[in-house]
Amino acid sequence: MRYILGFLLTCIASVALAQSVVVTGQVIDKDNNPLPSASTVLINASDSIMQSFTIADNEGNFMLKKVNKGSYILQVAFVGYETLSKPFTVSDQKESIDLGQLKLNEKTEILDGVSVSADRIPIMINGDTIEYNADAFKTQPNATVEELLKRLPGVEVDQDGNIKAQGEKVNKVFVDGKEFFGDDPKIATKNLPADAINKVQVFDKMSDMAEFTGVDDGERSKTINLDLKDDKKNGVFGKVAGGYGTDDRFQGKASINKFNKKTQLSALAATNNINEQNFSFQDYMGFSGGLSALSGGGMMMSVEGADGGMGGQQGGVSTATSGGINFNHDFSKRTEFTSSYFFNGIDNVIDQTSARQNFLNGSIYNSGDTSYSTSNNINHRLTFKLEHKINDGQDITLRSNIKLNNGSNRLTRSNQTYDAGDALLNESYNNNNGTSDNVSFDSRIAYRKKLNDIGRLITANATIGYGNTVQNQNILSTTSFYGNNPNTINLDQFQDMSNDAFDYNLRVAYTEPLGNLKFLSVIYERQNYDTENKSFYFDNVGTDRIRNDQLSQLYRRDYFYDQGGFKLQMNSEDLTFSAGVMAQSSNLKGKLINEDVKINKNFFNVLPSMDLRYSFARSKSLSLGYSTNVNEPSVRQLQPVVDNSNPLNIYIGNPDLKTEYMHNAYLNFSLFDNFSFTNLFTRLNTRLVQNRITNTTLISDDLTQTVSPTNINEEWSGNGYFSFGTSVKPLGIKFHISTSHTYTKTQLFINDQKNGVERFQNSIDFNVENRKKNAVDVVVGYKTELNDTKYSESDNLNQSYFRNVLYSDLSLTFLKTWNLGSSFDYRIFDGDAFEKKIEMPIWRMHLAKTFLKNDRGELKLSVYDLLNKISGVSRTSNFNYIQDQRINVVTQYAMLTFTYSLSKFGGDKSGIVIKEGHERR
Repeated sequence: MRYILGFLLTCIASVALAQSVVVTGQVIDKDNNPLPSASTVLINASDSIMQSFTIADNEGNFMLKKVNKGSYILQVAFVGYETLSKPFTVSDQKESIDLGQLKLNEKTEILDGVSVSADRIPIMINGDTIEYNADAFKTQPNATVEELLKRLPGVEVDQDGNIKAQGEKVNKVFVDGKEFFGDDPKIATKNLPADAINKVQVFDKMSDMAEFTGVDDGERSKTINLDLKDDKKNGVFGKVAGGYGTDDRFQGKASINKFNKKTQLSALAATNNINEQNFSFQDYMGFSGGLSALSGGGMMMSVEGADGGMGGQQGGVSTATSGGINFNHDFSKRTEFTSSYFFNGIDNVIDQTSARQNFLNGSIYNSGDTSYSTSNNINHRLTFKLEHKINDGQDITLRSNIKLNNGSNRLTRSNQTYDAGDALLNESYNNNNGTSDNVSFDSRIAYRKKLNDIGRLITANATIGYGNTVQNQNILSTTSFYGNNPNTINLDQFQDMSNDAFDYNLRVAYTEPLGNLKFLSVIYERQNYDTENKSFYFDNVGTDRIRNDQLSQLYRRDYFYDQGGFKLQMNSEDLTFSAGVMAQSSNLKGKLINEDVKINKNFFNVLPSMDLRYSFARSKSLSLGYSTNVNEPSVRQLQPVVDNSNPLNIYIGNPDLKTEYMHNAYLNFSLFDNFSFTNLFTRLNTRLVQNRITNTTLISDDLTQTVSPTNINEEWSGNGYFSFGTSVKPLGIKFHISTSHTYTKTQLFINDQKNGVERFQNSIDFNVENRKKNAVDVVVGYKTELNDTKYSESDNLNQSYFRNVLYSDLSLTFLKTWNLGSSFDYRIFDGDAFEKKIEMPIWRMHLAKTFLKNDRGELKLSVYDLLNKISGVSRTSNFNYIQDQRINVVTQYAMLTFTYSLSKFGGDKSGIVIKEGHERR
């Protein structure tokens, strides 16, 4: 760390303050007419680094201030005209330079947008779209899109690959405007090469109906589009890599893409045993091993054992294999077809031990747990979409998804509970194994028709879905209770569970233009869900299986709602506004067949919404919105039946539950200054949940837990996100700071004790990096997180902890074809809830050499956890306990990897040489 800081201080100390001048001129066409808003870019002649940028005024005049001594190239661009490049020199004797009239010639072929200026500007903001120039954000050779996204200001990627942009979760990633392997963003970001990307476009995707009609309905989904470089849009590109290391660690990956004007064909394959997954966790379906222990609010802190992996949800060591094909084809200008097949499989091994200190009504008891589990999961996913444009005002879309999943697991576990004097209160031993099979299908057809050219239209959607899940579990357990009432419960049971689900949705909307860019939409929607759940429990007695009628359940659930309402929409060049209200009437019926128990619940809710977006300028926008929605309780939460399949954790439903009613509001502001390269993103969110459904827990003297859902009056939460970055040209550096603050206020119940809970989660991330990155790329930063929980009644349980990370990344390119990379994180965990501070230095390093023609080959030696300090330690602080846990993780290894690029990357066909080290952030 000190060497990196020393390097930066040396760079700063060596900067000389030079006298600056003003450069002026006028942009005109061949007829001497001014070209207003022409883009002018000042480039350093020696290294192609952009120094300044401005837009010409209405008379074509421009002014570039604070230009230091040196040689430059001025590039002038205007839509429909050829780009002009003019070299000139600034000397000490000059106070100003007038370049005079700069005449642009018309192009024979008009290109979309401003070409050269976009190549030199790292960020452009156009309405609610933020466009990043990928070449301005340098990544390492053979880096994936995920590594590129980590360098973009306002974009965050966590250790599991989940993406946030301006504080919002990214739900979709498109490639050249088309879906890539369905809705899973990680498949594109973890497999496509960064150097194939021209631009990264981040925007709030409107609904399909709004895109068709041009009438903004306020519905948004945070989306990223990866715009490929021109040579990748018509040709073959990809990479193949394989590596082997110590401790039999291995990794293999292949990505092959063949694109042309009509067809996109991509094939992916990957396998490894270093805890890397190239897909989202939603595709992994494991087994929970029965009901979880006490669920309550609080704080959770994980001390990561190995990056990647299954995150905090699964852990352990995994061997993963995945592959698939994505095929998109435009049959004609009116008919487009999108499809993909994806397969993934995971073998996971978890070996963990935990020690927990529990608090109950002023007393303390301790528990320990040891478990070993293995699981195997295989998932297949097939999606396709067919879009056909009947005519200019009418189209139809068909979309279908099919998923198949099967898995198996085996778990052995032992648990002991002690009182404050270390006397044994209870203990249990489990040996479980099971299998699971799932198939699901859904299909949606959408029809849209414009009734005239001024906004009158009708849209209709119909969706149908079906799913079936079958699970079988063999449970063998012994639970012993000691103390005043000693008792032992032996369970040898076979559980056969299945679920059938069927649903459909119908939606019709009619839009009427009101004049002056105002529109009124009338909407009706019908939604229906039917499910049948079967849970048959059989006690194994000798060689016989005897059905346990007390635990076996068979129930049916029918839930539907009808809702109707209207929405008023107004659109203009700078402002979009929508406001509406829906009235929803819903009915929930449940029937427990074997208990002759019936549940019949009716709900009525009014759901208002509002959305406003205003663009102050091309690079500055503000948006705010308000929405409401409801969440009905599930049948399991409503059914008044005892589930004692786990003797230590008993669950019983509550038929008196009310539906949750949620209020959501947000406020966004974004800005990018083309002159100073300053970027600013802010977001405020708040949510109020009325009749919030939470759990109340009763803990008996022998520490058996009985959990039941209940309503509380309300739960409130808020979140604020702030991101700011700018460059300091005299010092040759850039810095970026982002903060996130979350507050939650709720209530918890244990043994009829009501406790108000307030949670505070705050984080600040600050980093500094060098601007010129021709050979050296250095980033140094510090991130701190503070988590604090306070209780209204049990203030002795108040808890807080810090997570601090000092990090640095260094990339050094030398002798043209060699690269040395180093990544060092020093993680510190501290807090009053824990006995001692945890410090974990994590150091990764690699040495890479490119070779073969056009540098298509790369040989890399990587060392993971160079200091051998990673340990699978996690610490959890919750409402009524603190826990230390250790889990098996991927530890130190070295790996030699060979990567081969199937096509040459880089090179700009426009004739402008784009060198490394462009302005970014």
